[in-house]
Amino acid sequence: MGTRNWNLETMSKLFIIHYSLFIVFLSHVCAETPPDALQKKIEDAIRTEQNSQKQADAWADERARLLNEIRDQKTLGRWLKHQKTKYQTYIIKQEEMLRELERRKAETQRMKMSLEPFLDDTFVRLKDFVEQDLPFLPEERQKRLGFLKDALDDYHLGLPEKTKRLLEALQVEAGYGETIEKTEATIDLENGSTQVSLLRLGRVALFYLSPDGQHVGCFNPQKRTWEPLPSGHAQEISRALEIAEKRRTPVLLDLPIGRAEP
Repeated sequence: MGTRNWNLETMSKLFIIHYSLFIVFLSHVCAETPPDALQKKIEDAIRTEQNSQKQADAWADERARLLNEIRDQKTLGRWLKHQKTKYQTYIIKQEEMLRELERRKAETQRMKMSLEPFLDDTFVRLKDFVEQDLPFLPEERQKRLGFLKDALDDYHLGLPEKTKRLLEALQVEAGYGETIEKTEATIDLENGSTQVSLLRLGRVALFYLSPDGQHVGCFNPQKRTWEPLPSGHAQEISRALEIAEKRRTPVLLDLPIGRAEP
């Protein structure tokens, strides 16, 4: 706007100068020029001056427009430069993220390559442990091992699910060591197959008692055989079975844990 005012003032001064010179020139030619011709010259001069003023105004407007465009282009240039710097920062960050993702992917692949053999080895150890453990709930435990084996051998089952199922099996087996339980089973004794009640005390001991109370004994884990106990233990084992079934208040009992007596 300031530029436009300056141009108008300048053009006004030029117009006054031109007009003064025109008057001086006119005073010399008036005496020699006819009135009609003089009138025409004056009108032509005025039109010329008006056209010049219009051209000057148009140039002033164009100059102002160009200056504004230059300022806009400079502003755009600064913004583009700033955006270039920002995007370079973004690119660096994205490259860092990609490198981290690649590192994690490689680490995951290494874990996968080591995890699957680890799961299979753990299953073998669990299976051996169950076979060497006290012989309680044989069908249930073997069924669980079979189900787990099928899962580990399933090509379409992902490692997370395989790991989950193995951990569940380990958790169940670990829980047996913290509980007492009564179950019914048929076991091989010296007098043949006998239906008995089994009393499991965690993984510490496994006792048996026949329904008539005539046969009482425990499992010898070293010999992997059922061995009889003196008939005097029948009453304590019977009480322990009632406690396991929650039919009797827990009390201290004298059970032959850790020994098999003839």
